[in-house]
Amino acid sequence: MKFVIKHRLFISIVLFTLFFFLFFLYMDLREIMFLLHRDYKNNYIGGLFIHSWFFLIPMVVFFILMIVFTAFYMKKNKGMNKWITFSLTLFYELVFTFVYSLYALAPGFCFFPKAYAISISIDKVKEVEVFVEDTSYTSLYYDNDYNEVTLLFVGNAQNAKGVFHNIKDDLDTSKRNLLIMDYPMFGYNYGTLNEETIYKEVDQYMSFLIEQEGYSYKEIRICGFSIGTGVATYCASKYKDVESLILFAPYYTFSDAMNHLVNVFHGPLLGCVRFKFPSYSNALNITCPTIIYYSDGDKIIPMESTLKLIQCFKDCKAILIPNVSHNMVFYNKDLALSLLH
Repeated sequence: MKFVIKHRLFISIVLFTLFFFLFFLYMDLREIMFLLHRDYKNNYIGGLFIHSWFFLIPMVVFFILMIVFTAFYMKKNKGMNKWITFSLTLFYELVFTFVYSLYALAPGFCFFPKAYAISISIDKVKEVEVFVEDTSYTSLYYDNDYNEVTLLFVGNAQNAKGVFHNIKDDLDTSKRNLLIMDYPMFGYNYGTLNEETIYKEVDQYMSFLIEQEGYSYKEIRICGFSIGTGVATYCASKYKDVESLILFAPYYTFSDAMNHLVNVFHGPLLGCVRFKFPSYSNALNITCPTIIYYSDGDKIIPMESTLKLIQCFKDCKAILIPNVSHNMVFYNKDLALSLLH
């Protein structure tokens, strides 16, 4: 009891911040990230969250309360106890704020959900809708009645409409249909942005291609770029009879990519990487021919991580594109060949 009385400031703030953390997890900041990347013309509530400084509110609240409580506490108390309590509180707040930021904001910072910001009209491109646990998800499908199809998983801050806009001139000479999947919170989609939901959405689109469109597995090619390569390896490892797998700028594990940007995700902090995407373990179960494009100039996905992943495949052709940026690994001269031929 004496310890509680002596360190009541520290204990009070610990309890408050834990409550605050649980409250924000209940609200689920993934939904707020969704609002942040939307068009707010018809959503005045979303306008409240339009500025990224909204995410600083929890940290600001923590530190203001810490200052207020500390000032009151130190005024009423004397001796070393108040300084010990203050130091413990400050240390706790710094650690908590750091971990909170990494974990709670991970879906948005990893994916940068992107709604449709452009309007395009391309002949033969239509919307395809699937359902995951009663939630509707929509993607775009180029259907020109070809016998083969490519299923593409995009990178962060991309969406199906943006990719179609960039390759529209190549569609006239295509030999394959193309389905580009939009993740939860991308394009027109709502839903929950987590790894489990993404995998379930993949399964629904594979079911659509097999059961509704009538493709055989040997007529389906799987492609992925950047963060989407983890999704692509999941798909190819589960549906082993697909024609082939093509990866642009893949990673060994998603934590490799995160550590390349902010090298802190080790030990217990690995738990803050909410998206695992274990490409290396998926690769061990992939039997289809695989092509990997990567670059020594990629500043997002470390080349060392890609090289480690290449060793995990049974049948893999690696193509180095020298000295190009991360996005140009995807938008390389062979892109149309990979997706549409």
